[in-house]
Amino acid sequence: MPSMPKTLAFVLLVGLFSLPGCETRPTEMPYQTMSLAEPVDLLYKAVGGHPSLKEPGLTLIRSQAELNALGTDDLIGRKVNFNNESVVLATLGEMPTAGYWINITSINQVGDALFVYGQANRPSGDEMAGQVLTYPYCAVVIPRTGATSVRDEIDSVEGQDPPM
Repeated sequence: MPSMPKTLAFVLLVGLFSLPGCETRPTEMPYQTMSLAEPVDLLYKAVGGHPSLKEPGLTLIRSQAELNALGTDDLIGRKVNFNNESVVLATLGEMPTAGYWINITSINQVGDALFVYGQANRPSGDEMAGQVLTYPYCAVVIPRTGATSVRDEIDSVEGQDPPM
């Protein structure tokens, strides 16, 4: 019998960053579902921070209008052809210091759902971090998809250097 769909929202993952010693681990995709998973090509990736991304979340963007609604036109770093491409955006929201980052490493599609894998980092408790508000994000351009939902499979890590 397959396990129930994951119920822990991405927002809760981010909220747990403030609790010392807490770590979340996304649920594993059921074996029957894994066999149906199709890897999604990551065509282009942009990481950074932008003050218009004040809320944490995981979003599938299918149009220029949806991208513009985020309040920034320089988020991706290149023109996205929404006739052939979509964007998956992972944001941590407003963070109180430097040292937070998020990275999408892979995406699998199962039916109408995208399973987004990666890491979200918070600075370790003994690490010196600049006292500045940050708004970390990772945006990945993928081939246009008919998916209707995105599922968070992003691991929480602490004190890691950002990926190159």
